[in-house]
Amino acid sequence: APTVVFLSTIGGSLLDWQLVISELGNSAPILAYDRSGYGWSSSVKGERNPQKVVDELHALLEAAEMPSPVVLAGHGFGGLFARLYQAQHPENVAGIVLVDSSHPELVIQNDHNKEVKRQRNILRFRRFGILRLMLPRVLIWIDKLTLQQRQQYRAVRQWDIPMTLREVVPVFRDGVELPDSLGDLPLTVVSRSVAEELEFSQEWADHQEDLAKLSSDSTHITLEKGDHYVQFAQPEVVAKAISDMVNRIRAKES
Repeated sequence: APTVVFLSTIGGSLLDWQLVISELGNSAPILAYDRSGYGWSSSVKGERNPQKVVDELHALLEAAEMPSPVVLAGHGFGGLFARLYQAQHPENVAGIVLVDSSHPELVIQNDHNKEVKRQRNILRFRRFGILRLMLPRVLIWIDKLTLQQRQQYRAVRQWDIPMTLREVVPVFRDGVELPDSLGDLPLTVVSRSVAEELEFSQEWADHQEDLAKLSSDSTHITLEKGDHYVQFAQPEVVAKAISDMVNRIRAKES
């Protein structure tokens, strides 16, 4: 113990964590899963929102009888889900690792209508067989996977775009309300390279700094290379951040 629970970003799969999990080996119990409608998980009806994600995660942890408290590792929007789960179930969380996590203010500040329109365009382009042109840059790192992992990744990367739209719309429309502080909860923030060329790269970097200030017991790691999918670009760094977190918690408990 503690168990490490991986939370993928919107549109992500548990396979996003394959390289990190391989690096971790047997250093800690691990739970990686696909949310409803992604990867190998069946779809569900109705609108998706962060609260439903949290409720499903809580039910999963109880059903799996995973040792508690856990370490939550969240990538992108998965970081928002991790923080929301901790806010509602603080007794179940021993620490959080945010992997280039989204910031609630960034979600609110950016025009959600623009994002919704982009997602709908993806859905429209899918009909013409050009969705592959819009796949995430994560595919740049696919050669790092084993042959079996590549086959699995390509299979599940046939995204359920409607499900992605159902998850992303409520987040951009309503935002995610989270506490301003995590107190002294162990926290590690792993951020993409500041050299990454994005329209809002400095804003993103500033928000990463803000995330690192959420706890009085925090560590901030900024990578020298890699884009948003840092767990593919430098899986060894992400794995070490998680391993160090587990060791910090074990040391506190001993």
